[in-house]
Amino acid sequence: MKLIFSVLVALLTVAVHCEEKPKPFLSRILRHKGSVLLFNFQPSINDIPVYKINDLHVTFDYTGQGITKNSKGLFLHHIGTGRVYKWRGDAQAGEWIRIDSTFFTGYNFLSLFFSKDSSLYSYGGVGFWQQNGHLRKYNFSANEWKALQLSKSIPWLRKSREIFFVDTTKAVLYFNGQGRFHDALMNDNKLDSSTFDKLYMIDLEKGEVKELGNYQSEKGGFFGQTPWGTITDFYKLADFRNNQYYSLSEMVQNNLFRILAKSSRNHYNWQYTFWLDSALYFTNSKFDYDSVVIHSSDLIKTNIPLYTPIEVKTNQKPFSNNLLLIIVSILVGGINIFLIIKYFKQKRTIQNTSTDQLMYESNLLQNNRIKLSEIETNLLRVIFENSVLKKMTEIAEINNTLGCGNKNIDVQKRLRSDAINALNEKLSLSFLTDHKFVERKRSAFDGRSFEYYIDQQYFNAIQQLLNNSTSS
Repeated sequence: MKLIFSVLVALLTVAVHCEEKPKPFLSRILRHKGSVLLFNFQPSINDIPVYKINDLHVTFDYTGQGITKNSKGLFLHHIGTGRVYKWRGDAQAGEWIRIDSTFFTGYNFLSLFFSKDSSLYSYGGVGFWQQNGHLRKYNFSANEWKALQLSKSIPWLRKSREIFFVDTTKAVLYFNGQGRFHDALMNDNKLDSSTFDKLYMIDLEKGEVKELGNYQSEKGGFFGQTPWGTITDFYKLADFRNNQYYSLSEMVQNNLFRILAKSSRNHYNWQYTFWLDSALYFTNSKFDYDSVVIHSSDLIKTNIPLYTPIEVKTNQKPFSNNLLLIIVSILVGGINIFLIIKYFKQKRTIQNTSTDQLMYESNLLQNNRIKLSEIETNLLRVIFENSVLKKMTEIAEINNTLGCGNKNIDVQKRLRSDAINALNEKLSLSFLTDHKFVERKRSAFDGRSFEYYIDQQYFNAIQQLLNNSTSS
């Protein structure tokens, strides 16, 4: 009898020892009754794993762990391994239990893990020298992943400037095309860029992939998902359903900047972002969490489309000769009237033209010396936002912003140099200083290459400049 009692005590001790206290953000999510979509905030940065898996080699500790909560519970997917774990417990204590029987292959690193209703999905990724456009769904009966049949395959992976939105109400995944730039079987001079700068959607239930239109990749990345769309930078939100951008209210912009750039707790390496109870949360497995409350009233219409829809060509019937003659007559008459009015207007004001024109050109010259072009503004925003997040801006990202990613190396180098030099000159002129705002240093991975950044002391000045550029 004593032996049986000792065994029971030992088993109870082991069971209690296996349980752990969930991370603060997981405890917050477990207390919520509904589903919660979590996304890796910075997939390219080495993340400390939420759950240490002892039977995986240490090199896989930093491949990332996707987390999501749906109607079946809280799940963790170790990216690149196919492994799926379910939380058994509550908001106070519990343990991660492996539920899959996947044989590790390691071909879906930097993939997107998410859920809808009771289903778990994984999209895209890279591995075995090739990136893919596969949509995988977890089979709870077979305890393994199943690749779903799609109408077409669009290669995609998580990186610093990607954009996506999981619409759980319509069972749709939106994402931007990236081209096929991770394929060792393709010649460097023949990389596939056919999907670059385009926006796509996948019907998760039907498997239909549709190209929506052209999208400018330098316009932003992924800051977090809200019910209305994806926040792409400190200033705007992309509404995929209605194809439009919203500007964020000044209060939301300031709060985002506070959390991502000025946090007194030095939260530069936020690991996850999720939406819960009218707020966008940012968290890290080592720290607590912080949040920004956002209401629909914080969204300001800009009348700027997210993408340019594909034009559908239709067969048009030719105009009749009489109708064409009428249109031409109206146009000719309108041009004649315009020229007559312009002639008399110029004649009345010719006396004052010289003085007014000189003053106008002088003011125009002064303003243009410190006015950034659209490309320069986009380039400054990319380097600034990366610098705020303590990330260096790579050459490839600058090439994409300048639109020279497919040109030869010499052209890329010249365009980068010209753009950054011009940007530094205009910034120096704007702030009346001879300091260089955009600096560079050699890459830690390749000493032959440079990476670019903006020093933290200039953050406030650059933010104000970009705010003025956005409002104008």
